[in-house]
Amino acid sequence: MKTTSARRSRPETTIAVSASWVATAIFAAILSGITAVPARADCNPADRINAQCYPDLQTATAAALAANVPLWLPAGTYTLDRELVIDYAPLSATGFQIISDGAVIDATATGQRAVSIECSGGTPDSPKSCFYFHIQGTVFVNANTSNAAAFRFGLNDFSDAHNSAKIDHLIVNNAGAGFAVRLEYVLNADIFTVAVSAGSVGLMMDQVQFSRISGAASATNGTAMLIEEGYTMANTIQAIDLEVAQTCLTITSPYANRNTFVSPYFNCPTSIVATAGNSNMLLNPSYGAGQPPAPGSQTGILTIP
Repeated sequence: MKTTSARRSRPETTIAVSASWVATAIFAAILSGITAVPARADCNPADRINAQCYPDLQTATAAALAANVPLWLPAGTYTLDRELVIDYAPLSATGFQIISDGAVIDATATGQRAVSIECSGGTPDSPKSCFYFHIQGTVFVNANTSNAAAFRFGLNDFSDAHNSAKIDHLIVNNAGAGFAVRLEYVLNADIFTVAVSAGSVGLMMDQVQFSRISGAASATNGTAMLIEEGYTMANTIQAIDLEVAQTCLTITSPYANRNTFVSPYFNCPTSIVATAGNSNMLLNPSYGAGQPPAPGSQTGILTIP
């Protein structure tokens, strides 16, 4: 639902003058102490769709996709009454853009996932290839879900492949036991995210390839960052802050190969649990409360120095 401004009620005033509507409006403004009435945000710019001019974010998203222009989220809180699904399959070759001026997308009251980025039309055997999804600026996503990720990028069955995505600043807070951010079949992406969960996983990566990931992740009762399924390989995880979790990094996918963590920071009781994978490198890691794992105690982990 779009943001609204509070209005103060006041008694009706009847003005008996024989003048035009404009003169009456000016006279009423003078009586109420108003010298100028600012114009509202432009609802019909040529280059974007203003989400504040629509009844809810889903309707605004549909309008932006239909017009092939960015969805603009001016600063404010956008309260959801259901999951926001952004399926940009109609623009799979050229991409879809969200421009956020620090907007807050709030789904805490629904108990459901807040946002799902999808690209329909594929199958697990023949995934749909979509390109150039972009979040420009900073967007905050709040949820309170125990059975889903607050923000999901890609479908769980790997039927959509998201190529060359760019996410400037994605800040996700899940107050429930579920995940904060889940990346599914994301390739050649550049993503900065702060993924915070009160539950099991902050940032989950499933089949993420050739991408650069940075930011921070935490999960009070679980693992800050989890590499679980699919072919997650050849990624650069750069200067990521992993803390406020029982375990900072968990790798369970046998296909997690040749991922390089550049200057990661681990501050958890258990720094790393890697039971599968091959040639994943920690380059110049640092440790807070937790201790570095003993050499050779983790599967597929190489540490320099």
